[in-house]
Amino acid sequence: MKKKQTAAPAATLLLTLMLAFMVPPASAQNIAKLRCADVDEEKIVPLAIWLDGYRAAHMKSTEADESWMTHVRDKLLMECEETPHALILPVIDEMIRRY
Repeated sequence: MKKKQTAAPAATLLLTLMLAFMVPPASAQNIAKLRCADVDEEKIVPLAIWLDGYRAAHMKSTEADESWMTHVRDKLLMECEETPHALILPVIDEMIRRY
């Protein structure tokens, strides 16, 4: 006795292929051109994580520092509020020197 095949696997494959071609690929962000005005609270967490890696590389460290990331997030939001048109990397470099 033959089992009935369901259309679910074919429909799933079709839906997956449709979504794959509909979703635009992620693009790289040139961090050197990023300005404070481009950073909001939603974007600050991934940026703080990236910055921790940037800081760790400067210090030749392999450890993530969650308290430093939290501190950077808060200070970066504050600094960017004061100077929204400033480029973000010089602001970050100054923060690393100060904190």
